[in-house]
Amino acid sequence: KKDIEALRILADYTIDRHCPEIKNKKQPYLELLKFVCSKHASLVASWMNIGFIHGVMNTDNTTISGETIDFGPCAFLDIYNSSKVFSSIDQFGRYSYSNQPLIAQWNLARFAEALIPIINLDEKICIKLVTEIISEFFHDYKNNWMQGIRKKLGLLSKKTNDEKLVKELFETMEKNKLDFT
Repeated sequence: KKDIEALRILADYTIDRHCPEIKNKKQPYLELLKFVCSKHASLVASWMNIGFIHGVMNTDNTTISGETIDFGPCAFLDIYNSSKVFSSIDQFGRYSYSNQPLIAQWNLARFAEALIPIINLDEKICIKLVTEIISEFFHDYKNNWMQGIRKKLGLLSKKTNDEKLVKELFETMEKNKLDFT
């Protein structure tokens, strides 16, 4: 049996500790999900911009605060290889460098599922709302990542062709086995 009251107590504690400004919002648990998604969009974009590979991004290695924990099998890219892994157990590339945003979103979806019982909306409406929030993760991640990569490359003003330029750069780096830094 689910202990809904314990979940609510834990979620309230989390809000008090990490994002008290949402405590009095109409739907604080949906706001908590948005907060955690935003933190992870920024965190994973930061990882990607410096070539960090976590190694094993299980849900238990994903924090509500958006901090990196459990540095087990992790490393930084030297030669750019989007499919690089650093865990001997990762035989299929689940936690590869390029999959990190996907895995973060998957982990956040598991967090969203856990919150559903306390959101207090019709279940269909609740699922629709959490799905929209989880879907926004990639938009937020991409904005954070592009902001960081523009800074890294010295692209000081946003241009419509920046994404194409960056994509071509990374394709060239991978093809020619160039240093990520």
